[in-house]
Amino acid sequence: MEEQSIQNLWKVQNSKIEQVIQLNTKILKYQVSQRSRKALFGLKAEKVTGLVFGTIYIAILATILSYTIKNQPFTNPLFMLSIGAIFLTNIKVVLDYAKHLVMANQIDFSGPVVSIQQELSNLKLNLVNNMRYWYFQLPFYTLLQIGFIDFTGEFPMAWVVIQGCFTLLLASISGWIFIRMKPKNIADKKVNWLINLASGKQIDKAAKHLEELKSYHL
Repeated sequence: MEEQSIQNLWKVQNSKIEQVIQLNTKILKYQVSQRSRKALFGLKAEKVTGLVFGTIYIAILATILSYTIKNQPFTNPLFMLSIGAIFLTNIKVVLDYAKHLVMANQIDFSGPVVSIQQELSNLKLNLVNNMRYWYFQLPFYTLLQIGFIDFTGEFPMAWVVIQGCFTLLLASISGWIFIRMKPKNIADKKVNWLINLASGKQIDKAAKHLEELKSYHL
């Protein structure tokens, strides 16, 4: 009888210990998940800010483009081409920002760690794949300057040549980014720097916090 009582007591103590371990594990997971969630705050704030100012910028570009089409105040079509290209690219940027914000808000930090990490990975992959197109607008900002010139009269050739060189340089940069900005090149320092500028660092920080929970198989 005494041996049976000891065994029962041992089982009770084991049960209590397991309950305490489970509770501590849940608390640990909650705390780490919250740190991971907070790490994405910077990304969300940037996307919201980008959506607000991006929408205003698009509205301004649309007004200029509309006025140009109706009144044709510039004889050089490069102006209209540049404004149109910048306008379309920024629509793409704003739409991507909205998608990234939705993806970030849909991450369930109360779910399994593997599932959260997969969602963070998908968010970063989307960011990288979308960024390739954002830089198409770069050469059009300098081409826009040439668009102010009336080539039917006298014009400053040296200034046009300088602007043309800048346009070619920016076109080369945007082309390099389009070619290199791929998930397989994330380890590249220049590519990684550009990704971090677009809040990729916050995604990495959120994923890094979750590494603490891997050993608990949560």
